[in-house]
Amino acid sequence: MNRSRCVLLRLGCILAVASGCGFGGESGKNCRCVPETDAASFPHCEGITFEEEVETANPFATRQPECPSGQLLFLREPTTPEAVLFNVRDTFQGFSPIQYLDLLSDDFLFVPDLDGLSLYPEVFQAPGDYDPEADRDTLWTREDERRFATNFLDRTEFQRITFDRWYQAGEDDVIFDDSDPLRETYIFNYAIELILPPGEDGVALLLEVRGRAEVDLVTPTLENPVWTVRRWQDLRDPASTKNSMTQMRGEFLQ
Repeated sequence: MNRSRCVLLRLGCILAVASGCGFGGESGKNCRCVPETDAASFPHCEGITFEEEVETANPFATRQPECPSGQLLFLREPTTPEAVLFNVRDTFQGFSPIQYLDLLSDDFLFVPDLDGLSLYPEVFQAPGDYDPEADRDTLWTREDERRFATNFLDRTEFQRITFDRWYQAGEDDVIFDDSDPLRETYIFNYAIELILPPGEDGVALLLEVRGRAEVDLVTPTLENPVWTVRRWQDLRDPASTKNSMTQMRGEFLQ
């Protein structure tokens, strides 16, 4: 069963949190090397002889996603926080995990919403005294984000990823801290549509992901700024029936 189908099954049993919609592989599993893989970004693919790589004979086995190629999107220079946020959107829509990861700081942290956290305790492994408002959340680091992005931004999983709502300059909240001019915080609603590949009946299914993001961006200097995303906190209305980016991370950390 591939992960996209497991996503749909997970959505159908969220209230019951059925064990049948669990995970099919180890969380540390690498992506699958192909001739187009950018070996500089995925060193484990260096020196692979591809004719020796044999596909699994079990058609129902979980299939590793292909490591991304080195093909690049045209992105904005990261000289403003807004440009970086737009680049985040474009790398998701353009299925470019390598370029997305370039937008993150080395100490990047993702802070899950509490509802999604309870659905994926085996992924986030939150301690009993977990506080999402803590200064230093450590449940999900840059390495977790790398594995998620490689799995999620895979064209075999989705035909199309469309951001219907993302950061909108002049409309959304921006927090400036005079005591720390090298950091800015952006708070905005997001709405993302995921189009799954057609099933056996030829119908392509739509998956909606909605929530609210609080994103901290930082730069080492204001003279020659290069902004990156340091912290992404996911916020969600508990009454919402839509899926959040926390849930997507829980489902695709395979």
